[in-house]
Amino acid sequence: MSKLLLTSSVIVLAVTATPAVAQNVAQSASSAQTEDTSSELNAIVVTARLRQESLTEVPIAVSVATAEQLARDQIYTLSDLSRITPTLEVSASFGGNINGGAGIRGIRTQAFNPSVSPSVALVVDQAAAGNVTFPILHDVAQVEVLRGPQGTLFGQGASAGVVSVTTRAPKLGEVQANFNVDYADDGTAGSENTEIVMRGGLNVPLGTNAALRVAGFYRQEVGLRTNTFLNLDDNRREYAIRGRLRFEPTDRLTIDLIADYGKTIEDGVSFFSPTLAPRSTAPTDEPGVTLGQASLADLAACGVTRDRITPRGRFYCEDVQSEENSAALSLTAVIGYKLSDRLSVTSVSSYRDLRIDVFGRNFSTRAFGLSARNENLQENYDQFSQELRFAYEGNGFDVIFGGFLNQFSSAQTPLNPALPFGVTAPGQRVGFSVCTGDGGFCVVPVTFVSETSDNRTLAGFADVTVDLSEQIEAFGGLRITSYKNDSTYGLNSVTPSAFGNISESNLSGRIGFSYKPNSDLNIYTSYSRGYKPSALGFPGQPGAPFIPLNPEENSAFEIGAKGNLGGLQLAGNVFYMNVANFQGQESILVGGELISQIRNIGDIESYGFEVSAFGQLTERLSVNAGYQFNHAVYPEGFIGDDGSDLSREQLLSAPRHKFVLSADYVQPINDRTEAFFNTNIIYKSAIRLSNQDTNRFVFPAGETINLRLGVRNVDERWTASLFVRNLTQNREPASYLPITFGGQDDISARGRPVSGLTTRVVGASVGFDF
Repeated sequence: MSKLLLTSSVIVLAVTATPAVAQNVAQSASSAQTEDTSSELNAIVVTARLRQESLTEVPIAVSVATAEQLARDQIYTLSDLSRITPTLEVSASFGGNINGGAGIRGIRTQAFNPSVSPSVALVVDQAAAGNVTFPILHDVAQVEVLRGPQGTLFGQGASAGVVSVTTRAPKLGEVQANFNVDYADDGTAGSENTEIVMRGGLNVPLGTNAALRVAGFYRQEVGLRTNTFLNLDDNRREYAIRGRLRFEPTDRLTIDLIADYGKTIEDGVSFFSPTLAPRSTAPTDEPGVTLGQASLADLAACGVTRDRITPRGRFYCEDVQSEENSAALSLTAVIGYKLSDRLSVTSVSSYRDLRIDVFGRNFSTRAFGLSARNENLQENYDQFSQELRFAYEGNGFDVIFGGFLNQFSSAQTPLNPALPFGVTAPGQRVGFSVCTGDGGFCVVPVTFVSETSDNRTLAGFADVTVDLSEQIEAFGGLRITSYKNDSTYGLNSVTPSAFGNISESNLSGRIGFSYKPNSDLNIYTSYSRGYKPSALGFPGQPGAPFIPLNPEENSAFEIGAKGNLGGLQLAGNVFYMNVANFQGQESILVGGELISQIRNIGDIESYGFEVSAFGQLTERLSVNAGYQFNHAVYPEGFIGDDGSDLSREQLLSAPRHKFVLSADYVQPINDRTEAFFNTNIIYKSAIRLSNQDTNRFVFPAGETINLRLGVRNVDERWTASLFVRNLTQNREPASYLPITFGGQDDISARGRPVSGLTTRVVGASVGFDF
């Protein structure tokens, strides 16, 4: 620990000693209520403290991705953000559409449970997404990733950090349109699955004080996995549309009305498929094959032969193709009014709804004629939030204070109420089962569990910044939270048979100081407390009692510095976090099948340092680079799901070292055309992908390289390029689990592949902006 702090301090001091130059980074950014750039300073504008500030001014560790970087690096989902931010990891396997699955500095939500609050809050256009997220990102102006507890400023009360997304706002008096398409074909030029992405937007003025922007998105992904039993490729289609109306009737009043709708159709997306674990001691007759003999024989009988079991995890075997649809709706109203030259008020109202129709969801590959799956279920999640905050700009001090209300509810019900419970016939099962395809034999009977959860969060918060002198600033705030949860479930019935409730309150906050020897240098330190409420977990074993989850509290320290060197903004920080009652999950066996359920796993330590560089390295080369060292480990005595001792081992999905680089090089061809070369490189040290055996499910260190080469108009009115993601075929999946047969671990693995992360994608892209 002492060596780490010494090394980190040297790095921070090196940043603070950098000569300051009055040239700031040249980029554009969107603010909370406008998309105007700071033209006088030509600086990146962020809203990390809910007001417009340059990136250097903010005494918080913040990573920024502009619209230009998001487009060139093909950032289309929340998971994609992991490729451009060293402190952020996002996995669809943990939380998914429910609470995002994001982790910052190793601290993340690890639970498949709707009553568990997110560790990292997703905020879209100032509205907290809460427990109803949707993975698609499109027509985005800027993304900011804030590290550490942020409850004194963001109503969601994020305990580990915030991902703040600002979509492109309408522009008054302008007609503008853009359209882009990416295409990659499985088997062409080395591409390992087919991918089509289309996105576009239209800006239309409505008189002199209003404008409308409409944006659409479509993505199709085919062949990421193949069902050998039915000889069918998986097919995933995503649609999204957004309408955003801006109305400025007076100089003091701004109204933004935003409607989002998205839909995902999944045919054949099995939860996990057989793969080669990175390390294994399995006795086999072929080096590198990690499956035991019994499972090899059974898989080969339905088409998953030895040569098809690879690190990519493409092939699996199921007698019925998975099928599920999800639809998300979001309505947001942001109203800002200047009560005076110093005092303003902002109202953020948001309603979010997510419905998932599960016709059939396969959890693992078919084994000995048996399949584990959910069938004929409907999952409904809806959420309303209201935030009202005031901002006062005084002489030498700023104050933001307000209140926040969030109402969230979830329910799992039968998709077809006419179907009876307990029926084993194909197509008529309701709930979870482990059965043969014809339903003649079931290791786990068909069991339906109705689940409901209602959460209410009520909070008051205040954040104050005071100028102690021309160079020293003090900042801090408090948040008081009242939380309530009511949950029920019923077994083979829509009538509840079990009831549970939680009621609690919490006081959290932060305090810090910053020192600015000049306008281009900021040295800061802070201490903050984060809070994540209790939860009632639905048991993995049907009929068992609710699983109580204690609240999670994060004590975070940070020392950092930011400075400018030419066109670069440099930053570094040292951090330490202690998370009490860390909320995780474990896997238990139900009829020989692994099922996840939540649990507290003890106190977690996370400490390390970060360094970053952002801006113009030369006139033609821009970069956004960062490195993080993160020592985030399990507590002493922690036992993994397989009974192994994981004491002081690195946490799940938390690489100890991570480096990211996004760079863009431009070479003029003539007065109107230029060639460009983009690269996005991600290096991770070994990363644990399951709470299992210390060797088998640790993915080895490696890099993922993404490249893009093309030509464009100097004003970027048109662009044409070729791209490759995962050039070196790094085979990192979202997560791993063992394959179990009758409750016995067969020294094997199943993985969840991700397009462009586990597979290589090669294609072409064209775009127009006029």
